[in-house]
Amino acid sequence: MSPRRPRALLPALALAAPLMLLAPPAAAEEGPGETPVPRALTADGRPAEVDDVLKHCRTSRSACTFRIDPKLSREYVTTVRSLGNAVINCTQSDMAVERTVTLKTGTTDNIGGEISGTITAEGTVAASGQVTANLANETSMEHKTPQLDKGPTSSNGNKTTVSGGATASGSLTARLAFEAAFKATYSKSWTVEHTEETAYKSTVHAHDMLVFGANAAMRRVVGSLFATTGQRIVGIAVDSPSMVTSSSFIAQTYAAPAGVCGGTRPQGNTAPTPAPDDDSKRVSAAEVPATRALPPGAEPKHIAVLPAAAS
Repeated sequence: MSPRRPRALLPALALAAPLMLLAPPAAAEEGPGETPVPRALTADGRPAEVDDVLKHCRTSRSACTFRIDPKLSREYVTTVRSLGNAVINCTQSDMAVERTVTLKTGTTDNIGGEISGTITAEGTVAASGQVTANLANETSMEHKTPQLDKGPTSSNGNKTTVSGGATASGSLTARLAFEAAFKATYSKSWTVEHTEETAYKSTVHAHDMLVFGANAAMRRVVGSLFATTGQRIVGIAVDSPSMVTSSSFIAQTYAAPAGVCGGTRPQGNTAPTPAPDDDSKRVSAAEVPATRALPPGAEPKHIAVLPAAAS
């Protein structure tokens, strides 16, 4: 199957308020649609509590099975959103930009993380379904500013490591049941997390800015969780990275808004004009959050759709 070009993207170096970018022409892929509401039923079809079924699933590894409905499952792409900062050339001449952008997608579900949650996959599981692990929380954040033309890099993370003495509840059975059903249906192992990246070299003209976006290729799997008691949860949706479609990165060039750069925009793309004598008024290239730099409704001057590669 040839990769489809989606029209949306997901943050890797994500902004706090992701900016919606224009989709490239001829990109008409749609999202997954409305997320179903999970419903729990007793063995004879009466309404039940979702938590009651999940509690039974935690009693043993064979307490529940998952059945996928292929008719309701689908491939889709997210809407396009910005990645990182806008690169603005405030000089009076062209500027070469080389940047690698990364997109990381993960899995979610509509039953409170019982399938997508990572705590259920770590540590050991007792018959009660409790996960024995250490809840030591390690948080780290760093910000580096290398050469400006390559842009800043930043990373932050929060991870749970293993040590003795603490317990956390989790439904390993629900996750294992889903993994088994996924492999039986698609003949592939379920991918919980996926990272893609692309390298882009471009020339940014004077008083123009370059904005990166991406659309994440995803797969929605819909099905039901069945307990050995006859109870079941129907309408479970699990969104995870696609195995057959690649995400797309989108580089868009805009004219920098008035007031972002000091001085006057040169005539033509590369026409140099005298720089101000006062060094305090000199403004060269800048990194600005795209949410602040890009006016609502702005039309890009140029759009490049870039292929993604797994990293």
